[in-house]
Amino acid sequence: MNCPDKLSSAGSTQRGATLIVALVVVLLVVMLATRISSDYLVLFRTVENQTAVGQARAYLRGAESVAKEALLKDLMLATDVDNNLELWAQPLQIPLPEGILQACLLDLQSRLNLNDLGATAAEGYSSAQRSFIRLLQVVNPDSPLDQVAAVALAHAVFDWLDVDNEPRQPGGAEALDYLQYTPPYRPANQAFVSTTELILIKGMTTELVTALTPYISVWGNGYMNFNTLDASSARSARLFALGNDETANSTEPPAPVLLRTLNNADSLLPINTEAASLLVNMRINNGGTMSNLEFFNQGVLAAQNWDLEGLGLNSEYFLLTADMQIQTRHYQLQSVLHRSVNGAGIGLLTVLSRHFGTAITALEDSCAAALP
Repeated sequence: MNCPDKLSSAGSTQRGATLIVALVVVLLVVMLATRISSDYLVLFRTVENQTAVGQARAYLRGAESVAKEALLKDLMLATDVDNNLELWAQPLQIPLPEGILQACLLDLQSRLNLNDLGATAAEGYSSAQRSFIRLLQVVNPDSPLDQVAAVALAHAVFDWLDVDNEPRQPGGAEALDYLQYTPPYRPANQAFVSTTELILIKGMTTELVTALTPYISVWGNGYMNFNTLDASSARSARLFALGNDETANSTEPPAPVLLRTLNNADSLLPINTEAASLLVNMRINNGGTMSNLEFFNQGVLAAQNWDLEGLGLNSEYFLLTADMQIQTRHYQLQSVLHRSVNGAGIGLLTVLSRHFGTAITALEDSCAAALP
């Protein structure tokens, strides 16, 4: 005969075990549901991001196609002159269902091409080398270099580019200099692939490379386009003269930089700001473009005996900067475009470089630099 107390105790034990099993099952179900939910969320975000990237790239490549078409149409209209008032130079902004597309073209021949600095010491300074020495003296007004320091630093840059192993004096640097660094390395002794290489050159600082970057390139055909030099300075000068709100807080428009690198062949000094501003105003007063360089030999400019060897009026190399904003993310494209004419007189557009990327802000500075 069973005792009631023992039966009650066994029933309680069974109910307790059942409860524990039920709790374990619930816990496993919750953990499994959480894992499935987490995996689904990751998968959803991955698909969403892949979709956004695909859409953004399609729009960015579309912007590249528009840029190529604009440059080819401009070539049909005029082949001898390019300026920042033409259609290709106007920034583009298009609201789209997925976000906002912005794009602009910058004339890379409005910059000094580092790969034009390759003349040997025996040949003497080329026009581009003289311009670079002057640029080093004006590009960083907070810490300006004098002519002696600029020449020494420029020699190190020229040595980085030339193929010999003989350091120029003063300031030059070749393999023996760089092999003493930690870690050691050798000079490129070939054409620049990127402007960022400058930071590797003896005597260069991050501050100076940052200051130089808006005014230099590794693309070009041996000529800077006078009509597009210091475009942002010219634009600000026009707005300043008109009393535009964008310049309301300025006492004067920003000073030209690359125009100051023009001078006669006998001087390594830059021209002063007033002379460079005179060149800007002459261009503005002529409708924003010059059709020839004869004005350098006329009037008050004639006495300067200008070195115009590396100066032109048209351009072949352009930088496309495009930004597609989808929600809070920016998808970006930078393409280097080369415009040329083949033997049959047909315009050609070649993509020399293309780089996709993402960021949290738009490329506003790059597009602002392209404004006429």
